[in-house]
Amino acid sequence: MNVYASTVINASIDDVWQVMRDFVGLTAWSPSVTKAFITNDKAADQVGAVRHLDISDGSVFIETLVELSDHDTYFKYDIVDGPLPVTNYIATMRLQPITDGNQTFASWSAAFSTPDQHREEMQHVVGTLICTGGLAGLKAYMEGK
Repeated sequence: MNVYASTVINASIDDVWQVMRDFVGLTAWSPSVTKAFITNDKAADQVGAVRHLDISDGSVFIETLVELSDHDTYFKYDIVDGPLPVTNYIATMRLQPITDGNQTFASWSAAFSTPDQHREEMQHVVGTLICTGGLAGLKAYMEGK
């Protein structure tokens, strides 16, 4: 299953990337992440970093940074453990410059497997709550600076 969300942020790609590339910086801009920290000996922008996320509903996610490119302004992560009925979960957050003005195109996509009985629910949870909601939080944070 694949989900995708995107938005336009009224801020430069350099400014947005400096905020987004911090793998544990979600507490500043995500409406649902209450605490985030790295659990291994990696830096927050180093491939292999494992983050622990406390979510406002009381759930916990453990995720690994699997790719990060400052040149191409994107990173990928997977879910190691969490409450969702998903497997093989890989998400990508990517930024692209909008050349007509000082704006940034931001996208968040995820590919994962889920049992048929959870497909509609996971479309909503991952696609709407996580990806769309997360991008709305990032946009609000960047435009409020």
